[in-house]
Amino acid sequence: MSEKLLFFILIAFLTSCADDTPKAESGTYLGGEVINPVSNYVILEKNDVFLDSISLDQNNKFLYKLSDTQKGIYTFRHNEEQIVYLEPGDSLLLRVNTFEFDETLTYSGFGAPENNLLIEFFLKNEEENDLMIQREIYQQDPATFSRSVLAFRKERQDRLDEFLKKHEVSIYFERLGQAIVDYDYFARLEVYPMSHFGVDRVEFIKSLPNSFYDYRKEVDFNAPEFLELYPYQRFLFNYFNQAAFKEYFTDEAYDPLSFTHNLHKLRLIQTEIKNDSVKSFLLTRTIKDYLANSNDKKGGETLYEMYMNQVPSERDKKEIRDLYTANKKIETGKRIPDEQLLTLEKDTVTFETTIKKPAFIFFWSNENKNHAKRAQRLADSYIEKFPEFTFMAINVRDNYSSWKKSIDRYGFEPEQQYLFTGDYNRLVKDLALSSTLKTFIVDEEGFIINAHTNLFSTTFENELLSALNN
Repeated sequence: MSEKLLFFILIAFLTSCADDTPKAESGTYLGGEVINPVSNYVILEKNDVFLDSISLDQNNKFLYKLSDTQKGIYTFRHNEEQIVYLEPGDSLLLRVNTFEFDETLTYSGFGAPENNLLIEFFLKNEEENDLMIQREIYQQDPATFSRSVLAFRKERQDRLDEFLKKHEVSIYFERLGQAIVDYDYFARLEVYPMSHFGVDRVEFIKSLPNSFYDYRKEVDFNAPEFLELYPYQRFLFNYFNQAAFKEYFTDEAYDPLSFTHNLHKLRLIQTEIKNDSVKSFLLTRTIKDYLANSNDKKGGETLYEMYMNQVPSERDKKEIRDLYTANKKIETGKRIPDEQLLTLEKDTVTFETTIKKPAFIFFWSNENKNHAKRAQRLADSYIEKFPEFTFMAINVRDNYSSWKKSIDRYGFEPEQQYLFTGDYNRLVKDLALSSTLKTFIVDEEGFIINAHTNLFSTTFENELLSALNN
């Protein structure tokens, strides 16, 4: 008890509200400090459901009491996001700098060891992924590849075992920690056949010995408690992408955005997944990605009806129903729905007043700075190749100060920058904007040529060429 009281004295000091600071035994608390904030609040979610918006004080600190705390993974969001693990009675303090969100995120207080391990594993996974690219590990033969990823797993397992000897944690957290170690490993094995750049992908998949897939005997396909874990999500999507491809690989090339691929993927998820939460998550993410990236009107209608007859969650049904309705507003040949935007000079403009020549329109935010920088570089390179086009880089979710700071810091082309200051949900309803990866191509009058392309797609250059020729 004295340690918990000491922790709350620390929180009281940080938040300058000692008289109102509650005792730890009265609930579960999450507090902290955001350095270089991009807004005046943080958001807490669980299972993709919004829980609350928590205000930052004048010192960019916050303290929040959770009621009816469920043990497990939550999502903490301040432009970027990261998971946080909470148990009833925890009193957790975090500190993060938005300039290097994941790298600076640290925890103290009750529940800190578990959360610091989670962020350590997250950063370790990113480091390993970079190594796998540098060393071309996915291009190794099956036996060598298996040894390479097994070495990563052993290093992670040793770290988890060391942690569990040092810290007394709940059985529930121990299971989560083990799941991260296991499913990072399983996900890499699952994606290997699809990432090996052999002469013939189909023949390579056929050549893999049955023993290569022995790890699947350890997999739990129906574990809703793992759904908030990125490694579990990656494994499931890698598994179903490979399984779907095997249903049609003798007839068509691999295309995870095609109607054929997603038809088989939805059928396999429906057949193989028994847990309603896991099934809803996979079905919803699959149809959402398809509707956001496909111009196939008939295919979208078929998969939408199939999804609505399969998904157990009414909340997920509503989300996809709204997305499907929004898609009808941005069909090829229709004028892009007009939105109010802000320029760096703080002038209010719209698509209609701004678009005077063929343009591609993409979106970004400080939630993903790497995406923002890569998108801007690509846009500049495409304008060099196709001077007939201009582009509009539209920031969403950030305030003016944060937006301008990023433009200045990264040297983005100022004349092409616009800020959407309205409610993000309006863009979801008007433009079917389910991801900042979405890119529009429009003509000089703002009529839509392609509403479901992607600046990062290998076909984007051809799509620009096609737009000019038509």
